[in-house]
Amino acid sequence: MTWEECMETLGVNDWYGCKMGLQPTRNLLKKCGNPENKLRFIHIAGSNGKGSVAKSLQQILSLSGYKTGMYISPHIEIMNERYTIDGEMISDEDLKRLCLKMRELSESLEEEKPNSFEMLTALAFCYFLEKGVDYVVLEVGLGGRLDATNVIPHKELSVIAHIGLEHTAILGDTLEEIAREKGGIIAKDTPVVLMHQKPEVMEEIRRICKEKNAKLHITNPKYFHSYSFHIDNGYQYFSYRERKEYALSLLGDYQLDNAMVICDAIDCLKERGISIPEDCVKQGLMTVTWPGRFEILKKRPLIILDGAHNPQAVNSLVRSIEMLFPNYKKRIFFSVMADKDYMTMLELLKTNTLSFSFFQVESHRGQNPEILKEQWQAHFDGEIRCPESLEEGLEWNLNAVKKEEEKTLLLCLGSLYQVGQIRNFFRNYYSSH
Repeated sequence: MTWEECMETLGVNDWYGCKMGLQPTRNLLKKCGNPENKLRFIHIAGSNGKGSVAKSLQQILSLSGYKTGMYISPHIEIMNERYTIDGEMISDEDLKRLCLKMRELSESLEEEKPNSFEMLTALAFCYFLEKGVDYVVLEVGLGGRLDATNVIPHKELSVIAHIGLEHTAILGDTLEEIAREKGGIIAKDTPVVLMHQKPEVMEEIRRICKEKNAKLHITNPKYFHSYSFHIDNGYQYFSYRERKEYALSLLGDYQLDNAMVICDAIDCLKERGISIPEDCVKQGLMTVTWPGRFEILKKRPLIILDGAHNPQAVNSLVRSIEMLFPNYKKRIFFSVMADKDYMTMLELLKTNTLSFSFFQVESHRGQNPEILKEQWQAHFDGEIRCPESLEEGLEWNLNAVKKEEEKTLLLCLGSLYQVGQIRNFFRNYYSSH
């Protein structure tokens, strides 16, 4: 089901709505019979990496024999991706039926009505309860404290991935303020796993944990070691604490940071009496797939697709390229939301880049390519293009990297909202060539 079809079925047309708060979701869930009270959650917040952590935890729990639901946002191609059980998406029939149910219950409310994201979140809880899942891996939509997912009354574990400056108009202007919002998912007497990061973030999370009597586990890079990567093998290898030479299918140096979070989260769940065989941890990390996250679409020519959409993610992406593919020149295909700090993102991408192609995301929030070109040409001496269509832009870049010496790659990035279209283009291109 597409976003448009889903919104039409829900009977709403807002883009999530700007007002943050838990009451509208609570109102709707009460009408649903409070399904959230009967589910067991692993709740994940963060600016970058929370989706990769969520997907990996689902994979490991599923392999361990638990029926595991996962709710994430945004999707890449279709709405069904947001709701999976053991990796399998919700059917169109179930999604449509539950959208109609949410619409009917929402319209019957006398209190403040929920926005689309709040309705989609309530839908997740209804779906997972219906299907009798053992656990739900729950990704925060925005922030944490006032996010619709934070209505859950209890959780097995709270996980906080990397925190950076994002959505500052809503979450606050400093890392401490944003950490306070993300730390809002921390529950009383419930363990927390936090990625090791900037001191001000860790200090704020420590403070909240102390207040809530929540045991805090911070990843420790001192016990981490990674090994050299070769593209033909396709895995990154790492050792962390007692785990030695594990293969990681997700690529990029930030995925190595995420791997520490995943391992510590698994150990916390084991401490809570959840049986997770070590073979399933190893197998899960080796087999997990996550489209649009340092995804190598083609090895020759080298085409990389990444949903990096803020300076922190772009910085990690650039570091990963330098680590995995040193001395490569880049051609960049870039689209971005207008409210992002895109000039900083472009500065980070500039080194060793031959050209930039700007394209507008299919969203009313996407930045106009001509504005990007106008602002960027004073900072970049190479070629800047604004193709007429996504297809034309990708084909031009593809032809360019094919003609050049081997050490040139095509990097497509800037927004998760364009990932689906780009994957489709290359899928169709290579099936017909």
